Amino acid sequence: MLRLVTAIGVSDRMRSACCGVAAACAGGLSIFAAQNGHVSLTALVGIAANDGIAPLARQSDPRFDLVTPPRHYDGTYYYAIARDPVLLRSAHTLIDQAAYRYGHPVHGWLASALSFGNAGAVPLALVVLSLLGLAGAGWGFSQLALSYSKSAWVGLVPAVSPGLLYAATVDTTETVGAALICLSFVSWLRGRFTVAAVLIAVTCLDKEQYIAVPVGLLGWEVARYAKSRERDKRWSIKLVAILAGPAALSLWYLYVHSRLHTWPWSYEPGNLGGPFSGWRDALDLAWMETNGNFEQSEIGTLAPPVLVATALLILLGAVVALRLYAVFDATLIGLAVITSLQGWRTLVFPHELLRTSAVAATLAVVALLTRPRAREPAEQRDDHETTRE
Repeated sequence: MLRLVTAIGVSDRMRSACCGVAAACAGGLSIFAAQNGHVSLTALVGIAANDGIAPLARQSDPRFDLVTPPRHYDGTYYYAIARDPVLLRSAHTLIDQAAYRYGHPVHGWLASALSFGNAGAVPLALVVLSLLGLAGAGWGFSQLALSYSKSAWVGLVPAVSPGLLYAATVDTTETVGAALICLSFVSWLRGRFTVAAVLIAVTCLDKEQYIAVPVGLLGWEVARYAKSRERDKRWSIKLVAILAGPAALSLWYLYVHSRLHTWPWSYEPGNLGGPFSGWRDALDLAWMETNGNFEQSEIGTLAPPVLVATALLILLGAVVALRLYAVFDATLIGLAVITSLQGWRTLVFPHELLRTSAVAATLAVVALLTRPRAREPAEQRDDHETTRE
């Protein structure tokens, strides 16, 4: 099929657009399939009948579909943030670990903006965000591949990412995070550092782990300077763009602390740990689950191969990224380190593992697909260099 499209003379711009459309369509099909063809936008949010925020949801929409307690999921918290963007209303008092949830508010903010403050439209806005995120990731990764003289069809990777597609079915932020990250890199390569600064700031507020983006860009720029020893006349604006993310996140943390008197880094036990300790604990728990009931046994037998495959994929991506060939290589290394610190709570259940590692895994696949061939120089070509803003 791809050869047929290539043969009829489709431009790279069109191929990138096709990648974005394919990813969004895959997300839509996943949502449709996850609800057995009977799509309820409110059920996707994952608010359980016994959640504190359930009455508020029903107040804005009497037909709001509340799920059973086992189906409660993180879309609940982005819904709360959309209803109470800056901690001035009541929604933040109706969820658990409010400070931690508000440590990554962008997804909820965007849903609030898309719904124009209409509480009843928030579930629709969350779905639209997921699909737009997939489309942006497909297009952005395609453009990144083209920047390194690789096939535009690399942008199809998000369309076949189980973690990103699952995130679309539960209204979480990974699809938007993937889009923000790759669009930040595209802007950087094109020398649009003002745009990159905004994207980096928003990215860091989308998820704390994405602080790896500005840190990675700094590492990549330092590595480039070490190789060339040529002074970059644009170093000041690049530095401002890099610092935009940490600065925005720090200021927001201070604001959250001033409102809730708790720091957003107050993680629930099992979410974060020492290097690989969470992975070891997850394997231990999976082994114990195999001796449980049918559902527990299914989780216990599936978790180990998924853990191993995910770890190997991200590890391979990080290893090839050590050459710092592409603009996203140092960031991938950072995300790999952060992934190694994940706790058992985010790893032992396959759906959680696929979702929480989705961005790192997707970036690892793209890194593997954009490596130079043996006959190509490892150094970046002149056309990879950024242009003036």
